[in-house]
Amino acid sequence: MAKPRAFISFEMEDKWARDFLVQQSKDDNNDVDFYDYSVKDPFDSKWKTECAKRIALTKGTIVLVGSTTHKSEAVLWEIAETIRQNHYIFGIQINKENTHTIPSGLPSNNVIRWNFVQIVKWLNTWV
Repeated sequence: MAKPRAFISFEMEDKWARDFLVQQSKDDNNDVDFYDYSVKDPFDSKWKTECAKRIALTKGTIVLVGSTTHKSEAVLWEIAETIRQNHYIFGIQINKENTHTIPSGLPSNNVIRWNFVQIVKWLNTWV
């Protein structure tokens, strides 16, 4: 079975969560791949073109939901682009103690708490 490829959308202040997620995926027991494209200038048209291409290379997008994610124009654009491409999408609340505001466009029933077993289960529905 092919590994489900996921685009990771996150606010730069939550880069630690992206790094942790990628590290967890490297465990030999996990059969997942992650693909992210960190944003330097999210409103440059070239960035959007490249980002859209990279989303197209995946089965879907994982949105890491932190305290300011819902305000990130780049994340909101990535969510909209994922939906435009008719790809899968789900979110992960990155803090155990807090429930953060879900970004517009991300269905609330597609947002889970951080649990790598559950993350892999969601990804495995993409194949």
